[in-house]
Amino acid sequence: MYRKALFSAALLVISTAMPVYALTATQTVEREVVISNADGSQTVSRIVADKVTPGDKVIYSLQYFNDEAEPAENIVLVMPIPSQVDFIEGSADFNGVNSTFSVDGGRTFANRADLQVVRDNGTATAATANEITHIRWTVSAAISPNTGGTLSFSGRLQ
Repeated sequence: MYRKALFSAALLVISTAMPVYALTATQTVEREVVISNADGSQTVSRIVADKVTPGDKVIYSLQYFNDEAEPAENIVLVMPIPSQVDFIEGSADFNGVNSTFSVDGGRTFANRADLQVVRDNGTATAATANEITHIRWTVSAAISPNTGGTLSFSGRLQ
């Protein structure tokens, strides 16, 4: 069993547009469990990822909530991907949310199709899923008072 901490600090970034909003954000980490039933079907569920083994699918979720009396607009949420986890393509995409990705520790972000890495020989090539270090979500709709949502991505433990 692998017991290395899988929690990554979720970073909440609020737009520089005024006013500044205060949101509550919490992160959960779960492990996907597939159970084979007697009839040959399978049941997929999630449990808290307190123990994982290489190859396990892990789901990182970020729950956000607007504690303010006014709608929150231009919200940007950033979550790092732990170095021992390979990002699963497409798992961070949501309707009404622009997902961008970083390969340089969160310094710069690009759309997944445009994400590149400069190799040792100086050539730029398309980034692979295991080279992604951060995900940034930009929520397009205003978040009403006393409401929120959940964003997540999946990865596979190396």
